[in-house]
Amino acid sequence: MKLNITALADRMIWFITLIFLVLSLTISFALGEANYGAYVLFVCLFGLIIFYLIREQGVIKLRLNWMHSYMLLFIGACYLSAINAIDTSVAMSRSFDIVKIFFMLIILYMCYQDKKSVDTLLKIGMWTGYIVCFYTVYFYGLDYFITVLSSSARIANDALNANTVGLLGANAIVMTLYYMLYDRPRWWHIIALPTLGILAATGSRKALVFVVAGTVLLFVFKSLRSANVVNSIAKIIGSLLGLTIVGVAVLQLPMFGEVLDRMSSMVEAFAGTGGDSSTIIRMALVDIGWDLFYQSPITGVGVNNPSVYTFFLYGKENYYLHNNYIELLAGTGIIGLLAYYSMYLYIAYNLIRYRDFHSNEYVMVLILFLSQIVMDMGMVSYESKSTYFYMMLFYLEVQMLRKGRKNEAQQIV
Repeated sequence: MKLNITALADRMIWFITLIFLVLSLTISFALGEANYGAYVLFVCLFGLIIFYLIREQGVIKLRLNWMHSYMLLFIGACYLSAINAIDTSVAMSRSFDIVKIFFMLIILYMCYQDKKSVDTLLKIGMWTGYIVCFYTVYFYGLDYFITVLSSSARIANDALNANTVGLLGANAIVMTLYYMLYDRPRWWHIIALPTLGILAATGSRKALVFVVAGTVLLFVFKSLRSANVVNSIAKIIGSLLGLTIVGVAVLQLPMFGEVLDRMSSMVEAFAGTGGDSSTIIRMALVDIGWDLFYQSPITGVGVNNPSVYTFFLYGKENYYLHNNYIELLAGTGIIGLLAYYSMYLYIAYNLIRYRDFHSNEYVMVLILFLSQIVMDMGMVSYESKSTYFYMMLFYLEVQMLRKGRKNEAQQIV
């Protein structure tokens, strides 16, 4: 009976974590004018604690580690940035948001710290992407999406930001392909096909790049497992040729017209021969970020305060700089940037040190990690709860790789 209760509690922890992530992304527009979203999320976290105690029979195993230490450093940098903030209340509010995320991270880590695999977390991330994508379709209506796809347009940002929806869909698609290649095809994998249409409707360039790059990397890492070098090279060449043919054919579909036009405009903007307004504005925002950094290079002009400056210029509230590196550099200075990305440096060092390309999960985690580093150049992610969920996933993978390497060393001795 105890074993059944333990299994049920563990399943409930998985389910509540999934609900928490979905709500953290959607609750702001799902509730409309209601302002009790924070309380709903708090109830989810409280539920995690309750089922954790049931699973562990009342014993709390609270372990703090390097991940928590780096988070505390970043929190300190956020509060330090308030010294030079043009709007101290904005900086203090965002700093407190990071504190709340820190406590969220402690609870989530406590629930998953003893897992033997990150597969559970990967599936939570995948299903979060699917649920948010299809909830967005429900929010706007299926007819609206069909109209958008047939007219090569792009969905609005009335609900969740279109780029965010696109990236969540891209994550889900790449992870589904991972399970198809490294596990086995299942009937529900077909859900990736309509999600590809949702991705096209978002017009997200980052999402398209991630799907293409993620797919290529999955096939390349799969091909590298052959013991024969010649076979590996042949498989890689064959995979790339096959993917190129399929990719070109898929991208000829009318629904990808908008995102391809936006890709072309982006290239023109960087080349100085044209470009769409979105890319031009993003380039201008980066210049604004550098100007703000020069004003206060050590502690920044205040975390989240770049949005105060952009409001004066563009008249839009919460208009961030669309680049996580520049946003942190401008808002929290060199101290904040180093404090935040020290977490990623720690993970990167250990992923290289304990690399294991024969581990399926390592391959998927590495692809997700690399995508986060690259995508941060075109999005602001430091304030998102899902960012820290994946950071925890990366850290747990490193922790498992380290344990595996130590066990191997002990067996040799």
